[in-house]
Amino acid sequence: MSDLDQSRPDPALDQSALERRHAVGAYFRLERWEIPAVPDGGPFPTIGGRAPLDRHQRGAGGGLRTGALLTSIDSLGGLLCGLSVQPEWIVTTSLMATVARLSQVGPLRFHGRVLRRGRSAVVAALDVVDEGAADQAVASAVLTCAVLDPGDMDLRFARPAIVPMPPPDPDPLAPEEFFRIEPGTGPVTRLELADHLRNPWGILHGGAVAMLADVASCRAVSSQRDHAHGAVAAADTVLHYLRPIKVGPVEARCRVLGGSTGRTVVRVAIHDVGNDDRLATVGTVTVLDV
Repeated sequence: MSDLDQSRPDPALDQSALERRHAVGAYFRLERWEIPAVPDGGPFPTIGGRAPLDRHQRGAGGGLRTGALLTSIDSLGGLLCGLSVQPEWIVTTSLMATVARLSQVGPLRFHGRVLRRGRSAVVAALDVVDEGAADQAVASAVLTCAVLDPGDMDLRFARPAIVPMPPPDPDPLAPEEFFRIEPGTGPVTRLELADHLRNPWGILHGGAVAMLADVASCRAVSSQRDHAHGAVAAADTVLHYLRPIKVGPVEARCRVLGGSTGRTVVRVAIHDVGNDDRLATVGTVTVLDV
């Protein structure tokens, strides 16, 4: 049996305090379960997850939008890395993802494992497969987190940690609405920072930054083309989180670098406009014609 096939623990072990720490994950109905470490299996737990493909979250490629996929990866990987350093906790510093498949059936299944834990950083690998398509590979990612002193933050919860899958929303918001991404076109896209987008440290969730990068890079490519080129979708993404975003609004400023036919690379610089326009995140997004 592969790691991705590990059975889930009893949801009755869940603690509501843990659920409240994961509002962004709840939007994607991301179910998470800790798989405790076993003898000869390494010193750290692994983690499993599952998420449906709700229609309002699908992108032009037919499956879960890449920004949404990376948000779930960040939520799952952040929990895994946090569990590996308790009683300390973490914050994401980089996320690198290769997307193998834009069209998916769903649900998606996730598995994460710790590659390295040092005194100041944790590195985790996460894989995503499509359960509805015979476990075809969807994406592979590497997440790096910095270890932080949680101070007075209450990080106590039942172990193994479990976050059940939330029920469907009868009146769901599109990702742009949920993440407060303003309508527009061109190389600059703006996000209004709302409380539900903050992580436990009070800063903008790393996944929200990934969603902003997705939307902004696609808009930047589309703005340079006429309608005859058709739709585009974000795929491979690299993001480096340089500074926390605390104030907002947040701007993603894009530069289209070029590429080959059907494949365009976009450089993204994300600024916290309300905090002296500080550069907070840099990265690249590969945008595909679909």
